[in-house]
Amino acid sequence: MRWPDQLVKDIAARRAVIFLGAGVSMNSVAQDGKTRPKSWPAFLLAGAKRLGSRQKRIVKQVEDLIVKNDLLTACEVIKTQLGRNDFVEFMKSEFQDPGFRPAEIHETLWGLDLHVAVTPNVDQIYDTLLADRGNGTVVVKTFKDNDVAETIRRRERVLIKSHGSIGSPNALIFTRSEYAKARSEHREFYELIYSLLSTHSFLFVGCGLEDPDIRFLLEDYRYRNIYSHSHYFTIPEESYVKEIRDVLADSLNLSFVTYSSVSNHVALSAGLVSLKNRVDLMRVEMGRGLVW
Repeated sequence: MRWPDQLVKDIAARRAVIFLGAGVSMNSVAQDGKTRPKSWPAFLLAGAKRLGSRQKRIVKQVEDLIVKNDLLTACEVIKTQLGRNDFVEFMKSEFQDPGFRPAEIHETLWGLDLHVAVTPNVDQIYDTLLADRGNGTVVVKTFKDNDVAETIRRRERVLIKSHGSIGSPNALIFTRSEYAKARSEHREFYELIYSLLSTHSFLFVGCGLEDPDIRFLLEDYRYRNIYSHSHYFTIPEESYVKEIRDVLADSLNLSFVTYSSVSNHVALSAGLVSLKNRVDLMRVEMGRGLVW
């Protein structure tokens, strides 16, 4: 992976934010040694099957929505049909009960030693690693907390869970209506993320451009700051042909860092180790020159 020099400098100077997507969690393994977290579409397919044979017509339409990538509507239907209690139990069975353990990629991201990380992942995999490695010094905040900005100003290491945490399953952003409600009731939170986009370099790892939160934030940032710096997005080189990547890079103000997805995206983990090594060397150089 070819990491831009500017990104290495920004991370070394701690002027960067890591944004962890579902692809990072999918590197983890459960206590049984084989189960991995599901992708978002796979999670919804499991939810559709949970509706049962008596709702075949609804299941078929939910599956069609997933194929069309209308994941928020699919989730809304599943949650409505299951009911709140059953849906909460379903989420806990997928994200909490397996006991997923942090993977090497989580260790590497922690090793970048940045003050702020943001994730829409509702699992507690990275949270577990932070509690262990940080010895209780890392603060975990969600979109509902009204003191996120103050926490960042105090220069504490903070993990911001933009969709909430499975530890509070009734306060998650999962469906279309929950997205709309969150943006209306927690505008200050989204303005805070926008402020971070304006002052820091974001490195998106394990994310998809289809995520509605990511698209909303990047499109808003792109057209409110026409001449601003770009952010960095890791993506499998097979995802889009170069011509489409170029269009996406321009419309979302992104610099893509590509890698091969063969062997379960092992190149991404190796590439992040290489990035950490470059950052460590850069920090030594900056320390010698007193450049911070």
